Amino acid sequence: MESDKVLEIENLSTAFQIGGKPVAVTKDISFDIRRGEILGIVGESGSGKSVTAKTVMRLLPTPPSSVLSGTIALNGVELLKLSEREMEKIRGNKVAMIFQEPMTALNPVYTCGDQIVEVVRKHQKLNKKAAREVALEMLKLVGIPMPEQRMKAYPHELSGGMRQRVVIAMALSCKPELLIADEPTTALDPTIQEQILELIRDLHDKTGMSVMYITHDLGVIAQTCTRVVVMYAGMIQEIAEVHELFHATKHPYTMGLMKAMPKLGDKKERLYDIKGIVPHITQMPDGCRFAPRCPYASPRCHKECPSLTDTGNGHMVRCHRYLEITEG
Repeated sequence: MESDKVLEIENLSTAFQIGGKPVAVTKDISFDIRRGEILGIVGESGSGKSVTAKTVMRLLPTPPSSVLSGTIALNGVELLKLSEREMEKIRGNKVAMIFQEPMTALNPVYTCGDQIVEVVRKHQKLNKKAAREVALEMLKLVGIPMPEQRMKAYPHELSGGMRQRVVIAMALSCKPELLIADEPTTALDPTIQEQILELIRDLHDKTGMSVMYITHDLGVIAQTCTRVVVMYAGMIQEIAEVHELFHATKHPYTMGLMKAMPKLGDKKERLYDIKGIVPHITQMPDGCRFAPRCPYASPRCHKECPSLTDTGNGHMVRCHRYLEITEG
């Protein structure tokens, strides 16, 4: 019987070589993605969101990176045990990724059409003509006007929004079961951002694929996702269904992110900001990683790292004092 989980990550810790020794940049990451769901991963820059995604895709160079512990299973297949050749058959096929800046994913010396054709032919046994038909259909699917002409265009001849649509078309060309979207709208202006978000939601509805959506914007999470993982300083702090997270927040860091969201009509009110900065990976606190910035931190918080606790209904939180904070 097929599992309802397309991706399962257990106790994953990833390190970078710093000063000749491995230093963990993410620690004890555990979550899953269900079939057909959009899971959001949110947190400030430096929280470990992109490192986690690239570890799943095995895109981090080794060295300087290494996986210290944990497992990553895609449809029950342990990705960390595969050879690079075996992983190449999965990457771009069973799981695909779109990045913040589309120009980093596109080769400037090849036409957009040729790049999609190359991906299709790599993973599907199609001749060039059939692969071009697939590429053309994908450009139509992602809403690119005059797709026949865009097939012949080079990346620099397209706008940022159009380039991101080409990257999405390329990512979806082999019908992946999981799409990882790493802040795909960050480099775009607000109007185009909303169009790309709407496109991802629409494609999800049409294809039924699972999506891991990485962002620093809780507003995007509210619009797009069904569940959310909140990360801070390389560790998961909270996991919940989106509705539950917004109406029954339990972690002080998530509360701070909520308060920092701009509200319509509050023109005179100064935006809230969480005091301090995300610690550098070589200067992580001994206890709770958020304790130095947390308004509720106790002496215990500074000494002892809390475990990720299930508070019911799959709502997980890493906080010693969540009961006092939420019920007090």
